[in-house]
Amino acid sequence: MPIPKDYKDIVTALFEKTNAGRVNWKNSRFGIEVKVDKSKFKLWSGTDENTDEAFVAFALNDLNGSTMDSWYVDEGDADYDQMTLLFSAAKRYANGVPQRLSELKNVILKLDFLGESEDDEL
Repeated sequence: MPIPKDYKDIVTALFEKTNAGRVNWKNSRFGIEVKVDKSKFKLWSGTDENTDEAFVAFALNDLNGSTMDSWYVDEGDADYDQMTLLFSAAKRYANGVPQRLSELKNVILKLDFLGESEDDEL
């Protein structure tokens, strides 16, 4: 299934803003989510237990958690790569990866020696 036509611009905007670090993705019970206005967008991925085919799913929920709309793209679908890139980027931001890498880079640049010495292990 391709990305529904009325979601194309939303997915593109989410991807661009996510890569710019301008989306506050949060981990949720089954994936990741972001609150926008009076709604939440949710993303999750997995493998279909009947077909072993990978998928990425998208849901529009109200703030109470009720699903208003949802759809998915399967591996091999035209928009699968785009949704996988969005999910991966959003998951990295939800887990704080870009911030942590920035912190680590600053530490690495300041240190003359990296890693534990043998004395540190005692």
